Amino acid sequence: MARHPTDHENPLVLVALNDEASRKAVRATLERSAMRMLPAPSLEEVKDLVARMRPNAALIESGGPDLAGLEVCKAIRNSDEGREIPVIVVVDRDDADTTERAYQAGASGIIEKPVALATLPYRIRNALRTARSLSDLTGLVRAIPDLIFIVNEDGEVQHGLSGPDATHTLQIKALATAHQINFYPCENDDTAIACIGRALETGKPQVYEHVLDALDIHLETRFVPRDQHTVLAIVRDITERKNAEAEIYNLAYYDELTELPNRELFGQSLERTIERAEKDGQKFAVLFVDLDRFKRINDTLGHSIGDQLLKDVASRLAKCIRSTDSVAHIQQAGSDTIRLARLGGDEFVIKLYGIESEEMVGSIAKRIISALTPPFSCGGHQFVVTPSIGIALFPQDGKTGEQLLMNADSAMYSAKNLGRNNFKFYSETMRTKSLHRLDLENLLRTAIDKEEFTLHFQPKVDAKTFRLVGAEALLRWEHPSRGEIEPDDFIPIAEETGLIIPIGRWVLHEACREVKMWTDANVGAVPVSVNISSHQFRDGSLGRDVADAIIRASISPNLLELEITESVLLQDVDKTLIVLKALKKSGISLSIDDFGTGYSSLSYLKRFPIDTIKIDRSFVKDLPKETDDAAICAAILAMSTQLGLRVVAEGVETREQLEFLRRHGCHHIQGFIFGQPQSSAGFLQFLTGLSKQRSGDEHPDRATA
Repeated sequence: MARHPTDHENPLVLVALNDEASRKAVRATLERSAMRMLPAPSLEEVKDLVARMRPNAALIESGGPDLAGLEVCKAIRNSDEGREIPVIVVVDRDDADTTERAYQAGASGIIEKPVALATLPYRIRNALRTARSLSDLTGLVRAIPDLIFIVNEDGEVQHGLSGPDATHTLQIKALATAHQINFYPCENDDTAIACIGRALETGKPQVYEHVLDALDIHLETRFVPRDQHTVLAIVRDITERKNAEAEIYNLAYYDELTELPNRELFGQSLERTIERAEKDGQKFAVLFVDLDRFKRINDTLGHSIGDQLLKDVASRLAKCIRSTDSVAHIQQAGSDTIRLARLGGDEFVIKLYGIESEEMVGSIAKRIISALTPPFSCGGHQFVVTPSIGIALFPQDGKTGEQLLMNADSAMYSAKNLGRNNFKFYSETMRTKSLHRLDLENLLRTAIDKEEFTLHFQPKVDAKTFRLVGAEALLRWEHPSRGEIEPDDFIPIAEETGLIIPIGRWVLHEACREVKMWTDANVGAVPVSVNISSHQFRDGSLGRDVADAIIRASISPNLLELEITESVLLQDVDKTLIVLKALKKSGISLSIDDFGTGYSSLSYLKRFPIDTIKIDRSFVKDLPKETDDAAICAAILAMSTQLGLRVVAEGVETREQLEFLRRHGCHHIQGFIFGQPQSSAGFLQFLTGLSKQRSGDEHPDRATA
């Protein structure tokens, strides 16, 4: 192993000077400075001495008129033993030409004659320190598994710095060369060159990703400013990470059975289409397709036959839409190519953009019915499957995605009521439900003042110990004459009308008041989580409302957790981040509710100060038998572990669900298996019972189903 130069030992300095007097003077100087001298009788012997004695540094005279010393310097630099040792060359005073040639030969430094003996030890030790730093950096670069290049502002590769540990990336480079693919992202790539320009201009690293399409390899290049005109280009293979992200994306946004977009992705597409239609002044239609009596096939022949039938139906629908595009000249909503999705079960939805008339849509609906008319063959059985289709038109039947889907759904049920295997447009005759909603809205406006709202509380328990760790506050509406009105009936109306803001404010204050009551009753300081709607989040007063609720109730902020949805995170990310950081700074906890129904990339989750994510009950209800849901849950739990997040599973009702979640590392459980939502009085009684157990139970605070 080569000797590493160091200033902590007694360094051995090889000295090759022409005259004896100089050598003696240098020896005395070095010895006074705790250095050892290795004399070289002649320049010809220097290379052999370097190989045998491994000096820490070398002091070599340039060698007279023939400059033989510079050739020796070059030979040292080209040898394995001398590559890293500092070589100081002694030259005549003011000899600029020899000085330049010495540096070209690999000199670490220059000393002019006569040698200044007083400063010589300092020059040598400084050269040793510089060599050690360079050696450390070189070792670090060689240990990095990435390829590293020096690249100029025009994207031209000047020099490669990668070491032997970059084998994998070098193999990719060789493979790219063999396939005549451009490996270097900065060659003939305006985007990459612009990225280099930004790095040089801002002085900050810039990241650029590109794909070797023919090899399906993803590369990430970080351009790190080096000086005014060059950057370090650090190339890394990120294929594995990209594949993992794509898998999570597909699990979250695509139906595994049919490979069609799912409800969440279609909903996002629908909102983009609305924006496009408003901008272009276009109309479009939403067709809600439901298979008639499909449940009977599932119940009679099993889910495997039913699943195959759904795949075949999806295939026919996709083919029908493609042929319809060319026949009816259906347009595309900008770059949005999503026209068909599976909402769940036997429900499909189709979007037709740029329609000219209801007659055109009706004609397409007939084509869909005709496409599904021929019998399907599955598992040795033949089926005749008929659809009922409901149609809602934008803008007359709804100006939001939710309204359009709801009205298309209503029209679909009308088609079923008319005998199935047909289609129906949404019309004024279907307004009964809308009138009911309007009536509900009017009642909702006075519900707070009339104190018709109450909170129920559902316990959350530790998945390992079954100890109580908190509760979720759930809003209930008890109307004097109509009785209990389901949240699913009034929450959407509250969201749509903006009433959710005063209602949400009431929930915050009431939840904090309940926590204070539990504390005062000496039944425990139980953290409570409160759902926050996107309207509350965008209102601008959320931070003030939260602080006011905590102060009025005189509770610790760490007893309050706010639950927000994924969609909130993705709306105006920078503003959202500011709000969340302010809330987090106040001492409360933050949770993502219904996680998995939307898509939060790894980068987004890392940006936000989130403590907990809650797996949506839709992914839990069929565990562990439903492989799609099981895969999503396992992926979420694995990802959360990597990010250091707690996970709460909602809607846990069975022992099988519980064991699956515990096995995959879920932290907290919420669901009927440990308790249904209880009224304020009922939950207080529940807490009181737990409190009484503390004195005699070896597992205090243990919740029981």
